[in-house]
Amino acid sequence: MPIQKRYLLPLCLGLAVTPAFAVTAFAPGQWNHETRLVQADVPGIPEWVIRMFAGHGSRKSCDSAAKLDSHPEALLTADDEAVCKLRKFSAMNGKLVFDTFCTNKRFPEGLLVSSRGSYTSTSYSISTTSTGTRSGKPVRILTTGTGKHVADACTGS
Repeated sequence: MPIQKRYLLPLCLGLAVTPAFAVTAFAPGQWNHETRLVQADVPGIPEWVIRMFAGHGSRKSCDSAAKLDSHPEALLTADDEAVCKLRKFSAMNGKLVFDTFCTNKRFPEGLLVSSRGSYTSTSYSISTTSTGTRSGKPVRILTTGTGKHVADACTGS
C-alpha cells in the first residue's frame, strides 16, 4: 500500500507532540514549532521512507491566554485526529516530564508517548520516545521538538 506524505507527517508530528502538557505559563499568541525524526522502527514502513516524507516538520499555532490557561496542551497538539489519555505529568522549575497514551488511525493499537524536556514561557525543547505495537509488532519512534513564541498577535498564515 503506498504511503501518502499527508499521513506520515501528521503521524510523526502528532506522536512527537501529543497533548499531555499542562503548563499555564506559555505566552499567548503566535508560535513556530519544529519536529525532527531521530529514529523510527515501524513495521511495514522502512525508516528511509519515513525520513523522506516526515523526517522534519514545521507548523505554526496561535492560542489565546484563556485557551492556554485551560488547555495548555493545545500549544503542542499537532495531530488533531489523535485521541490521547494523560498518564503522567510534571512541569516544574523549567523541566518537563509527561507520558500519554495515544491512538489514531495509523496506530489503532496505541502508543505510549513519553517526553522529557525543558520550557520557558516563550520556548520549549523536548525529546520524545513513542512505543507500542502496529499489527502486533513493536513500534519505536524517537523525535525531538522545539517551539518558539514569535508574536503576541496571530498572523493569517
